[in-house]
Amino acid sequence: MNEPIGVRAPQGLGAEAYASEVLVSVGQTVACDAVLVSIESSKVAVDIQAPSAGRVKQVLVAKNDSVSEGDLLVVLEAIESEQPQDAPSRPQVATAAVQTGAAADTSSDFHASPWIRGLARERGIDLRQVSGTGPHGRILEEDLDRHVPRSVEPPLAAGAAVPGTIAPLEADATQSRRLSRLQLSVGRNLSENWTQIPHVTQFDEADITDVEAFRLAINLERQKDAPKLSLLPFVIKAAACALAAFPEFNSRLLGDQLILEQNVHVGFAVDTAEGLWVPAIRHADRLSVLQIARELARLAELARASKLAATDVQGGTFTISNLGAAGGTAFTPIVNAPQVAILGISKADLEPKWDGSSFVPRLMLPLSLSYDHRVINGVAGARFVSHLGSVLSDLRRALL
Repeated sequence: MNEPIGVRAPQGLGAEAYASEVLVSVGQTVACDAVLVSIESSKVAVDIQAPSAGRVKQVLVAKNDSVSEGDLLVVLEAIESEQPQDAPSRPQVATAAVQTGAAADTSSDFHASPWIRGLARERGIDLRQVSGTGPHGRILEEDLDRHVPRSVEPPLAAGAAVPGTIAPLEADATQSRRLSRLQLSVGRNLSENWTQIPHVTQFDEADITDVEAFRLAINLERQKDAPKLSLLPFVIKAAACALAAFPEFNSRLLGDQLILEQNVHVGFAVDTAEGLWVPAIRHADRLSVLQIARELARLAELARASKLAATDVQGGTFTISNLGAAGGTAFTPIVNAPQVAILGISKADLEPKWDGSSFVPRLMLPLSLSYDHRVINGVAGARFVSHLGSVLSDLRRALL
């Protein structure tokens, strides 16, 4: 008799993990790599797959149940590896779907995250009929919003507007949509951080005229098919240098204990269709600007495709929020506890600066540094952002 196979929740789920989807039931036959349970948390979304073909003996978790690392989720009885009829696989993520009253999404013709699959079932949308506009054809929530199911138009009721005419606007017409699980989880964390951390935000600006000229020159030297360097890798490198000079900014506050981190793992915010992810660039102080740029691109692509691993979003010691592409002159970023500081950067702009004899145009980058006032006082905050600005204005300081 085959030994049962226990399928457990992985390590690194983070806080508030829950089963967003349970896709199998007792007695069901599943293929190797079929998705059994989808788990989401404030940090990551992950599909739990069958390690081998098998028959489901026990399902120990239900939808929306809390899940902790190492929890036993499903017990399988191993079977031969032939393809089960009731668990068709798909190229990237095999899924054994359970009918819930809406169309089952067992087709191999779409690519969607656990959240999108669940949202489609709630709306009664067959994902096989939806065209994905995300990376590699991934279906986004906007694609669901744009999808209009085919239906036969009902006859016009008495007094209804004739097609082609403009109906009067309704004064109380509104639209609404449900927040994603990620948005709800992130929102709870932000609310807690905002109410429990005494925030202070220090505003300053850095002269990036020279570093911007250097960035443009490097991009001209790179091959045409090579990704272009953005400003953010330079800011991350400069921040890593400033953190070395001001170690209390690279720390965690746990209760009444301040833990000074020995590693510099800089998180950066990535806005996706499902919400905000903050992956971390590990050992940013040891990486070159080009290495940071490659890691930025890799993690951002994974975030937008909902493929970040738990380790990608854990261990950050300092965070940077970049709103430069969106515009604006300053904002107040919220500290990501247990970290004690976060840097916001806005859109750089040319400003006239006095050089001792005349006004000259200089490219100035707005900096917004928020910090936990229980750990960092105002003088230290001003000195940190000033030091960061001096490194950005002359990256040779990063070599010291």
